[in-house]
Amino acid sequence: MSTDTAVRPSSGYHRVLGAAASSAVGDGMRFAALPLLSTAVLDDAFQVSAVTAATTVPWLLFALPAGAYADRFERRLLMVLADLLRAAVLVLTVLLLAADRLTFWPLLTSAFLLGVGEVLFDCASFALLPSVVPKDRLESANGRLFAVQTVGRDLLGQVVGGVLFTVGRAVPLVIDAVSFLASALLLRGVRGPVPESGPESGPESGPAAEPGPGAGKPRLLADIREGVAFVLRDPLLRALTVSAGVINAVYLGQIAVFVILVREVLELPDAAYGALLAAGAVGGVIGGAVAGRLSKAVGRVPALVGNLALMGAAGLAVAATDRVPVVAVAYGVTGFALMVWNVVAVSLRQTIIPDRMLGRATGVYRLFAWGTMPLGALVFGRVSASAGPRTAFALGGVVTLLTCLPIAYALLRDSRVTDRRKTTEDAP
Repeated sequence: MSTDTAVRPSSGYHRVLGAAASSAVGDGMRFAALPLLSTAVLDDAFQVSAVTAATTVPWLLFALPAGAYADRFERRLLMVLADLLRAAVLVLTVLLLAADRLTFWPLLTSAFLLGVGEVLFDCASFALLPSVVPKDRLESANGRLFAVQTVGRDLLGQVVGGVLFTVGRAVPLVIDAVSFLASALLLRGVRGPVPESGPESGPESGPAAEPGPGAGKPRLLADIREGVAFVLRDPLLRALTVSAGVINAVYLGQIAVFVILVREVLELPDAAYGALLAAGAVGGVIGGAVAGRLSKAVGRVPALVGNLALMGAAGLAVAATDRVPVVAVAYGVTGFALMVWNVVAVSLRQTIIPDRMLGRATGVYRLFAWGTMPLGALVFGRVSASAGPRTAFALGGVVTLLTCLPIAYALLRDSRVTDRRKTTEDAP
């Protein structure tokens, strides 16, 4: 492996990578097992869908506060606490299941708390990574991290979770709890940056500005406002954030109608649907493995804009064909292009954002990026119902291609994108 892309073996990155791998496999098993468990213990279809939705609601409610806490406290410690919270929730869920007391509200609460833990962990982890990896190797490090998460969650974890659920309803939940404990143990050895000042400190704090009772909430709100303002006033961060929202809305919208396309238009069995989804995951793994080298070879702007255009073209290809191999390749290309975009965009953000703002900027980014996903599912579902899933895929392809124009403009006019020597000190 070349020295410019390798990650130092002595760094804490490998512990973070191991923790992410352990957690991702467990998450994949939970993603597969939780809907199955909900269907098995609940009789109401709305309640089943509510439990599934409860895991994503915390991104809308807590992304901004979680980002602020990731800048106010030690990030490694927040990640460990998030792992322990999720492990405890899963253990309690298993105990309730064993006692035949796992009804709708306990299951809904468990799903919600697992989502809260995910929000805390992700905001802290993306903010922690630049402190354990040299800046010139961030793209390679992020590529490995995303690839490991994709393999663990979308391939290995979900397949194993579905199989283990047939062995016993509690089995995938128990293993998921163990995966979080293993992640917490690995993270104990990571040495990330410690905030220079305490949770209540800020630009205006000092010996004469001791916080009084109830000062924590105003300070938190001030931190959140600072993070939102920081992202909104930076044209490049603003463009990346809005683009991520559009991309994720299109991607989830296409996912929402893909099963209809497979079953009703292509007239394929359910097993083929799973195989086509796996093609997307395989493309993502390949994209994560090569993203760093691709960005270095062609530059950040071609890597970002080119793969955004590739996503749009793949959507149009799915809309235009009846041939299953073409759909499979197009879905694999979508996974590849989406992964390259994510790796390069996240690495760029980590490079240009000051360390003290990384948690909050990540929270703002994730709020927009994940908050648009339910909207995309609703819009594409409506389009599919009225004009068919092919039209929905065609709409997604056009929207994605149009998004290339504003993001290309923002990237080309910002010197921090093309000059890799720029540091976070250049950020506004």
